[in-house]
Amino acid sequence: MENFVQYNPTKVIFGREVTDQLPAEISWKKALVVIGESSAKRNGLYARVVSLMNMAGLEHVTFEGVKASATYQDADKAVKLAKEYGAEVVVAIGGCSVIDTAKAVAAGFYSNHSVWDFYMLKEAPQQALPVLNIQTIASTGSAMNNISVLCDYETGIKKDFSSPLFYPKTAFLDPYYSVTVPAKQTAFGVSTMIAYAFEQFLNDGDAVLTDYFTGDLIRLSIQYGKEVMQNLGDYQLRSNLMWMATIALNDTLSSGRNYSDKSISCLANALDVLFGIGHGASLAIVLCAWLKYHQYRYLNRIKFLAKHVFGLENVDSDFTVNTFVQKLQDFYRCIGVPVKLSEAGIDPSQKQNILQSFQKNKISVSNYKMADKDYEALLDLMW
Repeated sequence: MENFVQYNPTKVIFGREVTDQLPAEISWKKALVVIGESSAKRNGLYARVVSLMNMAGLEHVTFEGVKASATYQDADKAVKLAKEYGAEVVVAIGGCSVIDTAKAVAAGFYSNHSVWDFYMLKEAPQQALPVLNIQTIASTGSAMNNISVLCDYETGIKKDFSSPLFYPKTAFLDPYYSVTVPAKQTAFGVSTMIAYAFEQFLNDGDAVLTDYFTGDLIRLSIQYGKEVMQNLGDYQLRSNLMWMATIALNDTLSSGRNYSDKSISCLANALDVLFGIGHGASLAIVLCAWLKYHQYRYLNRIKFLAKHVFGLENVDSDFTVNTFVQKLQDFYRCIGVPVKLSEAGIDPSQKQNILQSFQKNKISVSNYKMADKDYEALLDLMW
């Protein structure tokens, strides 16, 4: 078991109508509100939050239009607005990209350079505004972690950056607002939480309790993922998925592991900036190929999940691994998530562009160094 520090200062307020408790968490006078392109206004949540802020005496200005794959350019614009307004707190209303942007803005408020310098490891944040978030989708768990992911489409790079300053102060998780999330985005959210659980599980370190947490989270994500696709309006299913998505990336599943290899998510990021097929789709495509390509490195880990998730037990290791990956792919297809590049509409003529993007976006610290031939062989498994 690897050494670890368990620290998460984010206060989570979970359940139906918990957003009404927002005024009790407010002790500032001026806020920058960050929202996406339309959903927060369409479902009425933005208007409700504005009303609650008015009740608490919190004045605000809004930055609107954060994209599904958030860009550093939008974050820089929001920082400028926050500085001009004199914001004292950042309030994020929306999905993970909105929250990721809010984190970047909070740190960028106290800097004189682009927030992208943090992600490119040119600068380190020294201070940040507090962040409150009202999350609307079950996906990456950004509401309760210290990670932010931004894109630069001009250079074709999508990067994550983590800092203790990025932990939100308070997260309001009301599953009711995820009920209106369309089937495709719901499925991609389920795919995302599964992939991040896998990625941590495949890192170095023997952590028995963490193994069982991970196995149960993946098993339940598959069970509830299938069920919610048949009943998108089921509040209880939405509740379970929202909490599991939060747990999937709030350090619970990395305890006792050396979570330094983020190759799966980095390679998925490379597909995201090229094709915009959705992070949940990119992760599923990369994960299935990764498990096949590295099956002998991860044999015992895969056999554990094969038994715990699907009840597979067989003395033939090849059969167990292949059957496990096939069942995983069957699940993804069942909920409408592609597991092959061809299923996502990506033609083999894009091969060189993808390989170049892999090289740009590959992780710098990894448990397993991949050569050019490894990337090419891995990519072949994605078609």
